[in-house]
Amino acid sequence: MGLDLKIIAGRNDVRLIAELSAGLGVDAFLLGGALRDSLLERETNDLDFALSGACEDIPRAFAERISGSFFWLDKKRLQGRVVEKRGDRMSVYDFAPLCGASIEDDLRCRDFTINALALPLFGDRVGLIDPLHGCDDLHRGVIRACSAAVFDADPLRLLRAIRFAAELGFAIEEKSWENICAKAPLLQVVAGERVRDELFRTLAAPGCGESLSKLSSSGLWAEILPAREWAINEVAIAHAERAERLCMEVARHFPDCCEKLTKYLYREVEAGISVRSLIKLAAVLCCGERGGTAPLAEKLRLGKDAGRVLDLFCRNERYVYGMLERRTLERAIYRFFRDREPAGPGMLLTGRVAEDVSDECFSNLMGYWLRRYNAGEADLFLGGGEVMEILGVPPGQVVGEAMERLREAEGSGLVNSREEALQFIKNLLTNEEPIG
Repeated sequence: MGLDLKIIAGRNDVRLIAELSAGLGVDAFLLGGALRDSLLERETNDLDFALSGACEDIPRAFAERISGSFFWLDKKRLQGRVVEKRGDRMSVYDFAPLCGASIEDDLRCRDFTINALALPLFGDRVGLIDPLHGCDDLHRGVIRACSAAVFDADPLRLLRAIRFAAELGFAIEEKSWENICAKAPLLQVVAGERVRDELFRTLAAPGCGESLSKLSSSGLWAEILPAREWAINEVAIAHAERAERLCMEVARHFPDCCEKLTKYLYREVEAGISVRSLIKLAAVLCCGERGGTAPLAEKLRLGKDAGRVLDLFCRNERYVYGMLERRTLERAIYRFFRDREPAGPGMLLTGRVAEDVSDECFSNLMGYWLRRYNAGEADLFLGGGEVMEILGVPPGQVVGEAMERLREAEGSGLVNSREEALQFIKNLLTNEEPIG
């Protein structure tokens, strides 16, 4: 056993699984991604185990010993999960019965050879089990399907191949790539939520331009987002690459604010969907016909928060940036960020990609957000009661729309004082296009 595998085999959690398995006389194997990452010297807190029996007793006993939580992923198939949380750190342990008559049969049913590895924790076997030469592919940096049937068994693996290539910096083996291209239409049968999660894991990985190129040339992107205006071309790929570079470079321009920037970019708007990944996706979409992103958000199964942020990232705000560049009153800048919370900094990044905002305006606005912005500081110049009094209307839609127009006016710099706010609301009374 290599040094890296000795380290993972010696972990307290893995040794506890071995102890529980020995106590029940059950063959137990650590397998898959945890071994792959260990051999690549990558940290992992996501471990998979295959058991020859006691598929409920062992995970339940393990959960109790580590003060974790056990639940079934698929009770019929005896697939369970234990989750342990310690502060911000979470470890996930998946348990399943052996698939087939032996561990070798189990490994041959897996997705890629680099994941078809097993380490016995208790039983007659010792040493790393590698029937498909996954270690060789690890050393060569190759993603190879375990068989021609892996994508039929679970079409989500079509996307996983590209995600693994991005995360590990590996190449996809030629025959596996040809199989991916041929079977891209199978992705249609996969639940939208699974596709969304895999797509955003791919966008989170480095080298998004190469990943997007693979998604496009394989036909997978067209299966995910078939509409013409969402197609990927060379311009879209270049925009995504520029967005990725800007996300990495912006911290260097504000060295005193690196921590705040990093925290913002890696913030999860929804589980598994970071601000940074949404910026990359918006950079791709903004190179086409700009329009509402509601159909796209629905197609990707985005929740309300992620859908709103993506929509803001895709907006053409050139007029607003121009107003802020000409009239740099602090309140207008404050309103820009407050009314678009938490999308403002990301909008500046996508705006730079689309050349909607100048370098100088970008630096000024981003610098303000990093060093001076506080979301809870101020509100509109006028309250709802004052607006009702001016308009002479009771609470309702008319007041809400008037407040929203005032908010937009303050955010774009058209209104910069209480007096201007009063005049703005009065002007709504004589507007040819009535509110409400």
